[in-house]
Amino acid sequence: MKRDIVYLASKSPRRRSLLKKMGVRFRVVSSRYREEKLRGLPPEKIALRHATGKVKRACAPARARFILGADTIVCCGRRVLGKPKTKKEALKMLSLLSGRLHHVYTGVAMLDRKAGKVRTAVSKTGVYVERLSRERMLQYVSRVNPFDKAGAYAIQERPKIVSRIRGSYSNVIGLPVEIVRKMLK
Repeated sequence: MKRDIVYLASKSPRRRSLLKKMGVRFRVVSSRYREEKLRGLPPEKIALRHATGKVKRACAPARARFILGADTIVCCGRRVLGKPKTKKEALKMLSLLSGRLHHVYTGVAMLDRKAGKVRTAVSKTGVYVERLSRERMLQYVSRVNPFDKAGAYAIQERPKIVSRIRGSYSNVIGLPVEIVRKMLK
């Protein structure tokens, strides 16, 4: 697979950056898949279903063999946090995460059109966010664009609000490179 190009069914700049750092030859394509709220499913299954949907509905050229998709979900207790739509919603999410452990799940799907198979895997990382004052949350939201990030935060951006993690750092960014490396082999 070294010479093959991977088609990434994601517009995420963070996923593109991680693939570049891995040295993967790839092109970005859109997907016609539309995420819907999947109530009653565990977060692992939600992330895998969305990642699989993205690769199956990718707008890749007919000659494209490998299509990669991913979906990241933030869970705090039983609550699934998506991307906030408003500043108020972002502050509410940060308030919920403040001083607590939560989990980040990323489902990864790799479609091999030639083999007619989709390989899937999920990564789970425990993340602990520092206790945040209202003032610190307001500053954070003004400096970091929370609207394209599940849970309204980015582990890799400053100011740092995550004090420790248990698991894959790249998973929290949005693409567990350990899983992708295995799939590329």
